[in-house]
Amino acid sequence: MTDLDYLINQLDLLIGFLDVSDEHIYKQIKTHDRFKLGLTIEQLYDYKYENYLNHITTSALLLGFTHFEDFITKAIIKILIKYPNKNEIKVNLRTVKEKGDNLIDFCAQEQARRLIFVDKIKFLEKNLKGLTINILNDLRDVNDIRNCLMHNNGLADNRLMPRYTENQKIILTSGEVNGFGLQSRQLAREIWARI
Repeated sequence: MTDLDYLINQLDLLIGFLDVSDEHIYKQIKTHDRFKLGLTIEQLYDYKYENYLNHITTSALLLGFTHFEDFITKAIIKILIKYPNKNEIKVNLRTVKEKGDNLIDFCAQEQARRLIFVDKIKFLEKNLKGLTINILNDLRDVNDIRNCLMHNNGLADNRLMPRYTENQKIILTSGEVNGFGLQSRQLAREIWARI
């Protein structure tokens, strides 16, 4: 299975996850207490379907984005192995001696893993001409949403304006998350075709 196949498979599996966000599913399970916590599903979500929906959609976004970023990292590694002169990582002589014939692979992995997402996108733009700019820009926005979900308790910061006001709770629909998944698939196919 190629890296692209793996990514597409993982994103496809998230469609099933998004499917359980439908309100009729919530109504079927809202009285469940499967793990005997003493709380039903509806109690866990403060008796609001919207809380249940958003928990699933934001979780799906986070997981899908993680798989997408992993794919991009692997693509950058492939590029840096093929074109080691594009690698900007510095190593000491001890590392050169220790890694020997594996130095290029080691440096490619180190460089790719050290880049933050926005720098990975910049690297791809610089080294793979013709990627769809609109998708790149949309996925930069998804990265900002992801960062707010992970590091700002799910509240928007100024990077997400005007879509959200500062400190507004980030609400995502299953359609929006699926749309991000479709864009990720398209960009991943464009990247794969170029590497």
